[in-house]
Amino acid sequence: MVAANLQDRDAASGAVADAAAKYPQINTLFVDSAYAGQFAQTTEQTHAIRVEVVRHPANKSVGPWHVDGAPDRVVIANADGFVPLPKRWVVERTHAWNERARRLIMHHDRLPAVSETWVWLAEARILLRRLTTTV
Repeated sequence: MVAANLQDRDAASGAVADAAAKYPQINTLFVDSAYAGQFAQTTEQTHAIRVEVVRHPANKSVGPWHVDGAPDRVVIANADGFVPLPKRWVVERTHAWNERARRLIMHHDRLPAVSETWVWLAEARILLRRLTTTV
């Protein structure tokens, strides 16, 4: 969690460094197009973590999206109808599960650590429910 006045893209390097130190088995990072430039290059060089950019499918009215010679780390999603983007749907699903906890819908906490604590509590609730529910 970072303060609201800091862009996620700018704070991502610190978060990736912390995650790489704690979990050295991380070898691939899926990101959206905001992280495609300098962040992707720096992360690959500094931490030896492969960065894959998941892009939205092309708007068919503007012509082809994929250009020959595009970098290998770019993943292009299929453009036929509604198609969940690879890997990104996991993040969206997790946000939806967390926001069932009414406390996480509105973020009025002054400290990022407080917001982070509420996310941990929401995730703990989800995990406890999974452990105690029989199928």
